[in-house]
Amino acid sequence: MSAISLAGLLVVLPGDAQAACGCSGNPGTITSDTTGPCLRVTAPSGAANSITFRFNQAYACGQYVTGEYFVSPATVGGKVTLTDITPKVTGRHGVAVNPSGLNAVPWDKRLSSTGYKTLTFPYAASAGSSVVKYVSDNPSGDCDAVGEKSCGRFAAALTVVAAAPANPAKTFRPPYVGTYKPTFTTDQLQTQFLSRIPRSQFTEVVNRTEAESWVRGLRLDYTNDSVVCDLTPPEDNIPYGRPWATDMWMYDTHLYAWLNMGDVCDTAPCSAAQDLAAKQKVLVALVQHGIDVWANHKMGSSFWRGGGGNGGGKLLNYAFAAAMLQAPEMLADLAQAQGQEFFETGSYYRGVNGVALWGQEAGSEEEYWADLAQPPGSTKTIRDPYGLIDGGGELGGAYQDNTAKPTQYTGLFMRLMPALAQAWPAANRATILEYTDRWVNVGAWTQPDVCAPVTTWDRYGVDFGPDGQGSCIHDTQAPLGRVPASHGANQNGGNRTEMVSEQMWSLLRGCVDTCSCSGQSCAMPPTP
Repeated sequence: MSAISLAGLLVVLPGDAQAACGCSGNPGTITSDTTGPCLRVTAPSGAANSITFRFNQAYACGQYVTGEYFVSPATVGGKVTLTDITPKVTGRHGVAVNPSGLNAVPWDKRLSSTGYKTLTFPYAASAGSSVVKYVSDNPSGDCDAVGEKSCGRFAAALTVVAAAPANPAKTFRPPYVGTYKPTFTTDQLQTQFLSRIPRSQFTEVVNRTEAESWVRGLRLDYTNDSVVCDLTPPEDNIPYGRPWATDMWMYDTHLYAWLNMGDVCDTAPCSAAQDLAAKQKVLVALVQHGIDVWANHKMGSSFWRGGGGNGGGKLLNYAFAAAMLQAPEMLADLAQAQGQEFFETGSYYRGVNGVALWGQEAGSEEEYWADLAQPPGSTKTIRDPYGLIDGGGELGGAYQDNTAKPTQYTGLFMRLMPALAQAWPAANRATILEYTDRWVNVGAWTQPDVCAPVTTWDRYGVDFGPDGQGSCIHDTQAPLGRVPASHGANQNGGNRTEMVSEQMWSLLRGCVDTCSCSGQSCAMPPTP
């Protein structure tokens, strides 16, 4: 598949349905309603959740390729004065400038009151500022009022720049976090990396409108906190309002599958150019999210978040954006990621026998045995201290089960898109690929194992557990090992199955390594 430029195909997304409150062009000037100059970002859930930025004068403005607004000062070196942002901050509906995953959460006091602060108006914003507004869900009640596991309904970022980019409609928004604000353009996108697997081979595939609805708006999930991160993403901006990272990861795999299909334009059969035009909003949105993840990671934020899948999928978003943009800085930063920086790099490792295993470096040796003695124990994720079997107290279950399928699909996309695999952190690449095959073909791994099984906790350190010499007390009776009956448990299982991704695995796994699948592109970046 040859490279096809997005130039001429991209259109500015509508940021405002009310012409009285918006931007006159791209670039243009802020227009006014009866109250004065303003920019409004319309929430999918309705006008009550829409965000309005108000200004003391009509500044220059425009929209990035994502549809998000930027404004620039009236004079060189000047500032942009915001007179108000609605919905108003009331301990809910928070706002922050250049937020960081290293700081307290400013969005909603129900999430975290420690260090909560907000802006006072008028507020003078300098170039290089990202003003991020959060709209709380159910602001007069509990976050989890109807089981959504979320405090947020909508969010948007307004970027203050010294001057409009040369071509706003082809420019990605700079990261909304931190003070480092690099920009990328759609001219950098390597669309030849995307395959065109025949869509007719799949059932239950999203249509273009639905796919676009899954990536609209800002995914505001930068926090390191292993619980708060589940409550932060605004429901309007994610598939089915499911804020847990591994749920978003699961649905994102459907979108990555869709981006690698042919005949996804509104009326098939589609030419390559028509397919690319149909994919452009989803492609742009996923790359933008990956840029934001990169910026978070670059400033020192962690997407580890406890190891149970709370940060799952962020590495895929990051690696996809780095691969599609082929941005040297992004690729260099990504290459160094390892250990407990992302769920994926912290969860899959090579054991002492060379087998790709699951488990996290969390908790003590004693806590590991306590998990095994009384499942589900405390964390369900602790890595085998001896590197012989999968970790946790529920082999093949619990969080291993929760994250198995999205991990499997990620491995498939890495095989389908060699450029994605090349961008993946080298220390983890082969291991995660091997793990995905092992999970499908075997399931949980508990054999061979030399460690004695748990008897009763009062015999810890006597009949089982550590031997005091850096290893475990060995098993001397057959069957050998801690949990031999669990070997092969939950083979090819997982409670977060995504049907289209599952079908893509079944269809492509046998041909993807040899690049012989119908419609597959195995394009690679040029050798540096």
